[in-house]
Amino acid sequence: MNFRNILFVLAAALAAFTGCKNSTGEEPQAETIKNVKIETVTDGVTQNSVALNGKIKEKSLTSLSFRVGGPLLKLNVKQGDYVKQGQVIAEIDKRDYKLQVETTKAQFEQTESEYKRYKQLIEQNKIPENTFEKIKSGYLMTKTAYENAQNQLRDTELKAPFSGYIYEKFVENFQTVGAGTPIVSIIDNSHLEAVVSVSESQLQRVKNDMESYLTVANAGISNLPVKLFSVSEKAMHDGLYEAKYAFDNKNDLEVAPGMTAEIKVYCKANENQLSVASSAIFHEETNTYVWIYNSSTHKVEKREVTTNLDGTLGRVNIESGVNSGEQVVTAGVHYLVEGQKVKPIKTPSETNIGGLL
Repeated sequence: MNFRNILFVLAAALAAFTGCKNSTGEEPQAETIKNVKIETVTDGVTQNSVALNGKIKEKSLTSLSFRVGGPLLKLNVKQGDYVKQGQVIAEIDKRDYKLQVETTKAQFEQTESEYKRYKQLIEQNKIPENTFEKIKSGYLMTKTAYENAQNQLRDTELKAPFSGYIYEKFVENFQTVGAGTPIVSIIDNSHLEAVVSVSESQLQRVKNDMESYLTVANAGISNLPVKLFSVSEKAMHDGLYEAKYAFDNKNDLEVAPGMTAEIKVYCKANENQLSVASSAIFHEETNTYVWIYNSSTHKVEKREVTTNLDGTLGRVNIESGVNSGEQVVTAGVHYLVEGQKVKPIKTPSETNIGGLL
């Protein structure tokens, strides 16, 4: 081989070697192909359900006050005490009110005697009509004053309007209080409420719930049947709606206001409801997505979807975004990028456990 031929061979080899590198002089990396699990989206009849988290709240928290004023003589309760309906919680000094009763009673008895005497005279036509009307008017005024004094004396005792727990005290003994001044607040614990937040997509289904069950882990309560009491017609500042579930606070329950609660709502089953495995769902900011697998290109496409309620057995019901027959990735969704090539993992048959055969 002459010198010219040697140079030609060297040049060809150099060109071939250079062609194996990219523009940066580095050797190209093989495209990463991830193994993923996929499933085909199908429709069917599913049982819609959703778990809603919230808090236990009292049915009512009421501030109690006297209808009259005066020095507080007795405050018979402390925070946390249980009181029964009709029990005396506090008393105002009765001295001045007793005197008022005695005074108005004397005036009433005097005018009552005159009224009875003049009534006999008017029936016998022995006095003018207007004279009797003046006596009658005075009698009614003193009667009203006497009854009012009796009411005020009774109002010196502050009684519990219902059975419950003293939540807070606002005054102390021997303090002079005015009419309408809050003395204590009392919680009605006979009925409690589980208050939960509901998204807009869940709203109508929650309103039409078939069955609802309460779980309060710290009180040992699991799947206690409860009833939907109310749903707010206007969303709160966070865009969620408030739903309240009521239940009787029976003696054997150890639930108290402030405890964390979970409501499981079961709704009417929908026909032709699309659903995917919950592991197929992922979120970016406020949006919800799945990865759609293209069997022709073996690549994935990010697709935004709208979900409503959780289905049974770890599935999520889809309102929009996917069609029946499409394939979605159900494992490894957080490690994929748009347009990435993937390889579906074959699902072993029931007789080939572990895919070893």
